[in-house]
Amino acid sequence: MNRRFKFAALLALPAVLATGLLAVPASAGAQTPREQRVGQRQAPREEVQPRVPANPTPGERGMMGLPPKWIERVQDMPPAQQERFLRNNQQFRSLPPWRQQQIRQNLAKWNNLSPEQRQAIRERERIWEQMTPQQQEYVRNTLLPRWQQLPPGRKAVIQRHLRALNGLSDSDREARLNDPYFLQGMSPDEQQMLRDLAHLRIGAGVDAPPQQ
Repeated sequence: MNRRFKFAALLALPAVLATGLLAVPASAGAQTPREQRVGQRQAPREEVQPRVPANPTPGERGMMGLPPKWIERVQDMPPAQQERFLRNNQQFRSLPPWRQQQIRQNLAKWNNLSPEQRQAIRERERIWEQMTPQQQEYVRNTLLPRWQQLPPGRKAVIQRHLRALNGLSDSDREARLNDPYFLQGMSPDEQQMLRDLAHLRIGAGVDAPPQQ
């Protein structure tokens, strides 16, 4: 991945935040406490559903903890082949019923996406997976809460400024980020958000933006 594409890919980060892809979605098939108690009485040996991670990885979001390559393989199949694969796959069959149900429902949602939507999700997940653990933690715990508090119009302003930085060299980008004219009309918090997003780099060995 060359430097130009890396920065272009980072432009998708606000979209990731805006659509909640780094947050926990409502879990399809998740049981209520009452349903869990009833299920435990009916099948006392069945595994109790564990708590869903507060900030799951893209793979955990998509298939609830199954290996990424396994996920990609199933997602690329037509629905009928997906079902045959699941019926014959020992790894899937060894999962508790609640998790099998979640996987099937997540696959059904995936199958209803357009090719463009699927590609966008995969590109965003690749961005996420290529970040360092420190960058991922920073995005989840700092950038995401701050981004969610912004009104839609202010999010659009930040995205527009990010697009203006695309294709610039590192030195030119830094010059723009420190140019009062370029930052005109943005609050200090918005300027910091812009800098944080622009300073993220894909790949190991690069520091995350400093904590506030």
